[in-house]
Amino acid sequence: MTAPMQVDYHDVLRVWREADTIPEIEHAWLFDHLMPIGGDPGGPTYEGWTLLSALAAQTERLRLGVLVTSNRFRPPAMLAKIAATVDIVSGGRLDFGIGAGSRPSHPLARREYEAHGLPFHDSAHAVGSLAEGCTVIRRLWTETEPFDFDGTFHHLTGAFGNPKPVQRPHPPILIGGRSAAVLRVVAEHADAWNIPGGDIEDVISRSALLDRYCAEIGRDPASITRSIHLQISYDQPSITREAIDAGFQHIVLGLPTPYPVGVAQWVTDELIIKSA
Repeated sequence: MTAPMQVDYHDVLRVWREADTIPEIEHAWLFDHLMPIGGDPGGPTYEGWTLLSALAAQTERLRLGVLVTSNRFRPPAMLAKIAATVDIVSGGRLDFGIGAGSRPSHPLARREYEAHGLPFHDSAHAVGSLAEGCTVIRRLWTETEPFDFDGTFHHLTGAFGNPKPVQRPHPPILIGGRSAAVLRVVAEHADAWNIPGGDIEDVISRSALLDRYCAEIGRDPASITRSIHLQISYDQPSITREAIDAGFQHIVLGLPTPYPVGVAQWVTDELIIKSA
């Protein structure tokens, strides 16, 4: 994962092009913030989906996505159109990451809403909107006739998606988050679930809670891929074995900026091969 803040576009492109040539690296990710959430608060931050489309056109093999896009930033029908475009540009390599949006407790994340004229609703609104948004997006990707949608949070008339994504029935949906409310949405809508790493015991307990929610609605918990995001250090490489032993086979390694020359090969040698 290359968070596109405090960095130049060409640095991100260099890392993705290198990673695209290394079979051990299966996927690459951006984040979805409009202003920096670390480092210089006035530093550069690129819009995630625009950058993802550019990187999709510059790579050939990597699966790619935004970890995770904020459901608060864009109406779901617009987001469905954006994501379908990226899936087409990439030749069907999109993993569609989505979440409820930034926590109110994170001031550097909160400020981007006011700065861009975006409303910031409470957590209950954000989670309810996410659940409806996932329904709308999937329908736009798969249904062949226009439809109306009259939900609590979203209202559409004559909604229709064309062109459709390359992937059938649709790109995999990855939902990120750790709260119980979000995990209920994961159980209902997600093909994969991502959680930020850190306290591995908490990560394991959240995974067990997801299992319970799946059982409550009659879904096989094994049908949801477990994904974890681990921020790494170049001086002290993170050990990924603990996450693998906890059942997380989809591992996203967050790269700090600036990116050293050959960083994708370093990740492969120090973090992937040694943890195999």
